[in-house]
Order: sequence, then structure tokens, then C-alpha cells
Amino acid sequence: MDSNPILQAFVTSVNLAFASNNGVALSKLFVFDDYPISTLASRIHASDDLDYYTADIADGMHAQITLKYLDYVRDRPTAQATSSHAQLCHIAELFTAQLTLASGPWLLPVMRSVARALCASAQRAHAATQDATAFTQSATRLLQLLIVLLGDSAPTASSKRQGALMVAALLLRISLRTNAAPGAYAGKALEAQGLQTDPEVPMRDRVSFSYWLGRYYLTCYYIEAARTQLDRAFAMCPPWHYHNKRVILRHLFVANLLRGRLPHPALLQKYDLEPAYYQLVNCFRHGNLARFQQTLADNMELFRSQGHFLLLLERSKLLIFRNVLRKVRLLNQNAERSNVLQYADVLAAFRLAAAAPDMDLLEMEAILASMISQKLVLGYLFHHQRLVNLSRKTAFPEIAHVGQTRPR
Repeated sequence: MDSNPILQAFVTSVNLAFASNNGVALSKLFVFDDYPISTLASRIHASDDLDYYTADIADGMHAQITLKYLDYVRDRPTAQATSSHAQLCHIAELFTAQLTLASGPWLLPVMRSVARALCASAQRAHAATQDATAFTQSATRLLQLLIVLLGDSAPTASSKRQGALMVAALLLRISLRTNAAPGAYAGKALEAQGLQTDPEVPMRDRVSFSYWLGRYYLTCYYIEAARTQLDRAFAMCPPWHYHNKRVILRHLFVANLLRGRLPHPALLQKYDLEPAYYQLVNCFRHGNLARFQQTLADNMELFRSQGHFLLLLERSKLLIFRNVLRKVRLLNQNAERSNVLQYADVLAAFRLAAAAPDMDLLEMEAILASMISQKLVLGYLFHHQRLVNLSRKTAFPEIAHVGQTRPR
């Protein structure tokens, strides 16, 4: 059998990297991007006996990892996406076992490559089959990996926990992508929150985790918690990462809007957000519910792709009616009892704001009762007298301080 010098050099380099606990070198050998994979695959022949080359690696676990990786590389160009993903999951399982045995964080560089590859591979398999099984498999491997990382009790500077936020962020990402990851997976990812302020954890991981955690909270309707996480991610993300800050701002916009915080137009302009965001701010501020909902409908694909369409449609209605009620109160400020509003005046304003001439008193009263029960408005309803009696002091408390539902 003719010797393959490329394979010999690769195996020798892997052996040396494992022997010297050089995770950086391993991360440059065990690569998963398309171009280096195809380049290496072109140098491995079908007739090459991979067991023959890896037999020189003394450690059995290291030899098995190398063998499975070379199998994966050789098969990748022609294998189906699902078969290739199954091979990658096996490699991830072997690396997790090796990481469990290793002391210190030296294997984290290659762990990062494997974790990212799991997500990319699951995406390819899903695109080919429209089946979420691959995402579930990746989530399972990432969960196993996260358990190992969080289980290291050494100080963070010399601990595997340095990589926990990165894996936790990927778990949250998969959960949001397909709903394939059960709540237990996301729950385990939340256990890594204590590392968000740890300076030993790379900044990129802290930003990424805050971003995905903020998005996860948005889907759970924990708006204030989502706003806190997204605001942290936006603030920590370096200014030269313009695209990343723009992506974060789209989600932060929604969380802030639903907590009554409207962005300055200069901020939207700086990050070149779509005109729809400007329109939503204007409609929200002026209490134009009909135009707000029409803007959402006209830009449905944009907001659906971000996961915000239903959230904005459902959660903004009461807040906009609140702004309308506030304007009615301002128009009534010169009256003898400025805090007491007639149902007829409120109904006329609500009909105009919603472009709903058929709205009746019962529907309007239900809206008012909902606002009062949620403490968006402080006051009382007098049904028989058809009056709204608003608090004299603070009829309209800051939305940011109302209904702060905390995640469990």
C-alpha cells in the first residue's frame, strides 16, 4: 500500500497536539468549514486504510476521535446531509467524553469548532429534509457538553466553564429556531447566567448569550427581562461590529416599545433600520392604532422573520389605547373635574384611533377595564354613570414600571 503523506502528516500533528494539550493547534486541525473540509477530502483516497494511519496514536480515545473525523471528512463531499450530521454527532460525543477527562480549559478551542459545526450541520440537514430531528440531535449533544462545562468547579480562569455561555447561547438559538429543544434544554442554558459578569469569560460569548437569552425571553413574554438582556448585549457589542449591533437593535426596539421606551430617530438612522420602524414609533406616540396595525400588515414578512409580528400585534394594542386615553385627558384638563372622562368622549377617541366606527360601549369598557386591571391606568369605572374616574396624582404610571413579570 502506497503511503499517503498528507494523512501521515495530519495524524502526526494531531498526536503532537493531544500530547502537548494544545487545543489551539487541534482547532486548526479539526476544522469543519466547507473549503478546508473539501481540500482535505480531495487528498484522502478511497483506498486509504484510515485505521492503519491512526494506529500510531498511542491514546485510544485520541485515535478514535481522529479516525471518526477522517471518516467524516472523506464521506462529507458525497454523503447525504443527514448521514453527515449523524457522523458529526458521533464526533461531538467523543469530544465531550474527552473533555470530561481533560483537566483545565485547553480543549475549549476545538470544542467551540465542534459546537458551531453541530448547528450548521443541523441547518443543512433540516434544509434537505424539512425535519427537525437534526436540531434535536444537536441540542442533545450541546446539552451533554454544557453539563460537562458547568460541572467544572475550578476557578473560572482555569476552568472549562469559560466555554459554557457559548454552548448555552447555541442551545437557546436552536430552541428558538425550531422549537425542537425541550424546555429542559433551555432551562439548563439559563443556569449559565451567573457567568455573564465574569471577566474570565470571553466578551463575544457574553454578548452572544445576552442576545439569545433576550430573544428567548421575548418569546416567553418576559418583556422587561428581554429588554435588560438585549440592552446589555447592545451596550457590550463593540461599535465596529455594526451589523451585529443592528441585528440586536431590531429586537431591542420591540422590547423597548412594549415597555414604553421609544428610540430617538437618530439611533434608528444610525443603524439604517427599515422605514417601518420609524412608522411604528410615530403611530405608537400619536395613538394611531389603525395605522400601526396597517404598518405591521404591510411589513409582515419583515416582522415575522424576526419573530415579532404577533408579539407587536397583540401587546401594543392596549398601550396605544392608553396613549389615546391620555390625550383625551389632556383635552379635558380645563374642565372642572379634569380627571373624570365621559364614556362618549373616550368611545369617540377609541373609534377614531382604531378606525373602528362600529366599536360599542361594551368593547370600549372592556379595554378600559383591562388597562386598569394591568395597572397601565390608575382609576375606576362607573358603569351606570358611564364615567371614567382617573387618579388625580398619577393616572398614567410609567409603562416601564408596570407589570414587570420575572422569568421563573
